[in-house]
Amino acid sequence: MSWIAIEVDGKVHRVAAARGRDGIWISIGGRSAFYPDPRRQSTGPGSAAIHDEIRAPMTGKVVAVHVQVGEAVTEGTLLAILEAMKMEYRLVAPRAGLVEAVHCRAGDLVDLGLPLVRLMESASDPSITGSTTESPQ
Repeated sequence: MSWIAIEVDGKVHRVAAARGRDGIWISIGGRSAFYPDPRRQSTGPGSAAIHDEIRAPMTGKVVAVHVQVGEAVTEGTLLAILEAMKMEYRLVAPRAGLVEAVHCRAGDLVDLGLPLVRLMESASDPSITGSTTESPQ
């Protein structure tokens, strides 16, 4: 992670930047954003599958993890709580899906941009969500 000072309208801001495998994370004023590297975007077979990684918005400590692998979540479901600078950050699902991976546990210290939870789309395949449909005999 690198710290950068930028000046906007005469005011100096401290910005954190962390390069990841697929792009760069920028954090300023308690908000984080991911900017993907367009050269790393998948266009091959299987690229239609949608995956979302919920990453640490800043360096901190994982206080709680509220989901486990295989669990179905809806948009807004609480995934984990991260504590940083004596504040708690509630990390929620950006959309409905299935928890594909959990990369942290309570008590872990994490850096800005570290993947914490990975979701995958589940709406198109009922077997992924574990639901079954019975057909009349």
